Amino acid sequence: MVAFRMIGAILRAVTMAALVGGALAFAAVPSPYRAFTPESYGLTEISPTLYIDAPEAADRVAALIARAEANTRAFFGPLETDPVWVVCTAAACADRLGMRANGLTYGFHLIVVGPGGVNETILTHERVHAELHRHLDVSDILSPRFPAWFDEGLAAYLSGDPRLRQPADPRDADWIRAADDWLGWNDLRDSADWRDRYGAAARLVAEIEERAGRDGLRALVARVGEDGADFETEWHRLTGR
Repeated sequence: MVAFRMIGAILRAVTMAALVGGALAFAAVPSPYRAFTPESYGLTEISPTLYIDAPEAADRVAALIARAEANTRAFFGPLETDPVWVVCTAAACADRLGMRANGLTYGFHLIVVGPGGVNETILTHERVHAELHRHLDVSDILSPRFPAWFDEGLAAYLSGDPRLRQPADPRDADWIRAADDWLGWNDLRDSADWRDRYGAAARLVAEIEERAGRDGLRALVARVGEDGADFETEWHRLTGR
């Protein structure tokens, strides 16, 4: 049976799922929402926060998650969220869940990982998303306090993904700022390679740190996420442009 502590979060997480795009529902058609009831689709509960299709891989995956959490903690400090991880190490499991991405994060409650995401880079990327979302609520679906490009850019930047293409001049990455919500981010899928999209977003986050330091980047997250400051105002103030 799904851990009891998940139940209270399910309704909130289903609502917050719009943060990662898509408004699918539990249905006969496989979709990542099936991850809210992982044992119904052949995954094993290893702990209240880890479900996996291959119990024999649990120690290895748990060690990777621990490193991802350490990477996330290095930026945020003590972690305030404790998401449930649903991990597919094999394609058959991902197919049952309708999981096509390497990783998806639902609010700060649930992280679903596909076979291509069982590595420190992707796990860190998704864990950063969960922690950044810790102060978000339903109102952020229609009016996100962090633009989509920053949400993805911070996760890409802190994960240190070496596959991304980051322009040398951050002004050459300004085009990604059009993705201020998830519809805008998804619209770019057809017009820009994912390495360029994530690379541009990561480059703009790197610019903030170059100009304001790591503490300035942390302060931006705190002021917008906790204090409700306007992101654009803070971005202009820190980058000087």
